[in-house]
Amino acid sequence: MPGARDTEAHTRGQRGPVLIGAAALVIAVAGSSLAAVGARQLSHRDHTSSLRQTALTAGRQIAVDFSAYDYRELQQDFNRVINESTGGFKSDFQRQSATVQDIIVRVKAVSTAEVASAGVVSVTPTAATVLVAVNRTVKNTSAPNGQSDSFGLQLNLQRDHGRWLVSRVTQL
Repeated sequence: MPGARDTEAHTRGQRGPVLIGAAALVIAVAGSSLAAVGARQLSHRDHTSSLRQTALTAGRQIAVDFSAYDYRELQQDFNRVINESTGGFKSDFQRQSATVQDIIVRVKAVSTAEVASAGVVSVTPTAATVLVAVNRTVKNTSAPNGQSDSFGLQLNLQRDHGRWLVSRVTQL
């Protein structure tokens, strides 16, 4: 029976490398799965960071466009805001800008604006909320040297075909 023992020992000797190979395979699969999850999380973080940056950039520009105008180019200024708008805000802005247009032209108003600070409150792939602090100076026939003010705006943005559009503006 020495042959049977040798065969049993030989079989046990083969199990060791097979078990080690199987364990290595399990570890490799688990490692690949963890790497894929980690890569997906990094990709999601990068995508969220990109969304935050594009929403912030759009919010800053929209706040300036909303706050600045020149009576000599008023329709262009209003159209810029309309093109950056959507939904009820867009139709409300169109209606309200038509009612103030004559007054702005009559008093020769020029408003300049700059962003003092801005930040993203929340962002998803389709919506964002951006807060913007604006410093503005308005010159007109009543205030030829200009009158300055500062205010905050909360901009609710919606993503439409890769562009952030304002759907609501709330003065803070």
